Amino acid sequence: MKYNKYYILGVLAAGLMATSCSDLDTKPEGQMTGEQYAESLEKDPSKLAASVSAINYAIAKEYCVFGISSGRADDFGWPAQCLSEGCNSADISGVVSGYNWFSTPSTYSDRIWNYANPYERWAMFYNQIKSCNDLLDQIPAETDVETLKQYKGIAKAVRAWDYLQLVQAYAKTYVGHQGEPAVPLYISQNEEGYDTLSSRRQTVETIYAKIDKDLAEAAEVLGGFKRGDKTFVNQAVVFGLQARVALIKNKWSEAETLAQKAIDAAAAEGIYPASINDVSQVGTMFSSISEGNWMWGMTFSITNIPSDGEYETWVSQFSSLASYSYTTETGSYRTINSHLWNSIPETDVRKGWWVDEELNSPLIAGLLWSNSGESAALGHACGNLLDFIPYTNVKFGCYNGELGTTHTCADFPFMRVEEMYLIKAEAQAHQGKDGDAIATLNSFVTVYRDPSYNAASAPVSNLVDEVWRQRRIELWGEGFSMGDVMRLKKPVVRYLGLEDAVTNFPAAWCFNIPAEDDILLNVIPQDEINGNDCISEEDQNPTRSTPKMGEYPDLRDGVTDNF
Repeated sequence: MKYNKYYILGVLAAGLMATSCSDLDTKPEGQMTGEQYAESLEKDPSKLAASVSAINYAIAKEYCVFGISSGRADDFGWPAQCLSEGCNSADISGVVSGYNWFSTPSTYSDRIWNYANPYERWAMFYNQIKSCNDLLDQIPAETDVETLKQYKGIAKAVRAWDYLQLVQAYAKTYVGHQGEPAVPLYISQNEEGYDTLSSRRQTVETIYAKIDKDLAEAAEVLGGFKRGDKTFVNQAVVFGLQARVALIKNKWSEAETLAQKAIDAAAAEGIYPASINDVSQVGTMFSSISEGNWMWGMTFSITNIPSDGEYETWVSQFSSLASYSYTTETGSYRTINSHLWNSIPETDVRKGWWVDEELNSPLIAGLLWSNSGESAALGHACGNLLDFIPYTNVKFGCYNGELGTTHTCADFPFMRVEEMYLIKAEAQAHQGKDGDAIATLNSFVTVYRDPSYNAASAPVSNLVDEVWRQRRIELWGEGFSMGDVMRLKKPVVRYLGLEDAVTNFPAAWCFNIPAEDDILLNVIPQDEINGNDCISEEDQNPTRSTPKMGEYPDLRDGVTDNF
């Protein structure tokens, strides 16, 4: 194992190049002229098929930013971002340990500009943006070939997703902050405005305008696209992304409509919410792109993970069910906020996605560790694996559902259809359509998670907050925690400052953060500032000292107040 999690950056990671205000990437040259190459593509679009397939691989791989020689155990693409932002939030806790590669976001030390974690969270998205732009550079701007138009749509949709992740992390939310600086915008040479665009930070408004434009174009051309598998975006996914954007921009009616369009388009593919039985299958659930509720995902298989059976994978850091993992072999388990867990009724199947204080979950009661045949009940591990700790997650599965497997690979979701029901319900609640919002929540939660649930009598009386509670439970660990905190302008509440209050956050992580506090913004990494002539230290996000134990004890978030 590699234990030095505080690798200080001194050079640019492979795949990103220093840029100047007027010098963007040039179009690759080959033996053919540009016109000849364009003609050959229009005759045979399959020449670009491999490049389209490779787009997701930019962030769907191990050693995503620093490369295999680094041996970094926190560099595994999108799942690493999900774990980092979850540890920034009040939703994911854990243990203080030298084996915990994600203690930096838990303490907000990731706001130090020369640490590796903030660079990874910046570079992974810009690497993928470059892959998208490289593809778009090769497709004639005015092509009439349907396949090439669909390829353009895929590249623009994925690029829009990248910018959506970046703008939420490096700028405050859209409403009230439209004119503030966000992130650099890089586009294809074949797009309008390329010659005048610089690599300085563009405004929040500008980034969202480009996201909207790209998604609108993608939705138009992907209507007839039949994807080979769910690693590709399609029109249903684009509708889902548009619904996310509308929610952030407080365009409630649009968000409601687009979420329903995503639900309908997903249903046309046979994609529906997972049943109570489906989400009771510890080991197999949340681990395979073939699951019937996934709209878009990434695959990690034995063949594309260089160190399968080793420690530098998302399963090793996030799942609690495989051997050769930081979780099971060092005890660095990922746990849910105990206040949030307490808000889940016993009748809700999701309460079993985490073990209780006694290390029990009804979902693991009858399971056996495949490598020993020992019972997994009461959080018992086997051999050299360590027992669970209170509130350990058993949500994320493992290879072939085999508890104790030595394979540390499994797939990971980008988008599930359940999210669309929650977007629709929240949008309805914001519009004052309480009856519709309650009906939408019930159509999902009551049918697919908790037969006893009724949103009209939910434990959180404010309907918007109740939807947020449902999002925090349903989408736990999937990359939404901090985005929701920012767009809802909520505080981060890890503990309740009462004498008899109990929290499962370690003492060093036991603090609260006010809504829209500057510390919630990610910092621009040092290497970007050093390598980009258009961004200086004066352009850095405002920040403050890392939070201290016991800060802001009186803050409440409207969800965990009474639990």
